[in-house]
Amino acid sequence: MASRANRNNVDDQVDDINNDVSQLADTLEDVLKSFGSDAKDEVDAARKKAEALLKETRARINGNQGRVKQAARDAVGCADSYVRDKPWQSVGIGAAVGIFLGALLVSRR
Repeated sequence: MASRANRNNVDDQVDDINNDVSQLADTLEDVLKSFGSDAKDEVDAARKKAEALLKETRARINGNQGRVKQAARDAVGCADSYVRDKPWQSVGIGAAVGIFLGALLVSRR
């Protein structure tokens, strides 16, 4: 049950990041279009280069989205199976990390 919730949470976070990047790309595209009417040769070349880079970035994001989701699912699955197989070791690791972080926070004061 917890595994499904973690996977859904990872999927939601990946979707949020993709939505943010898409909104950023849309905004950049609108800005580039607004400068298109009064552009000189140099500005026009820069605009074309930026549009090409934007298209390439969108293609990469859309292509890597599946790989990122699968890698996140695999990591969550491995962690979940480790915790289920070795619960007391997991508690010990959690306690050790907590003590270490607590010591770091106390020493920073």
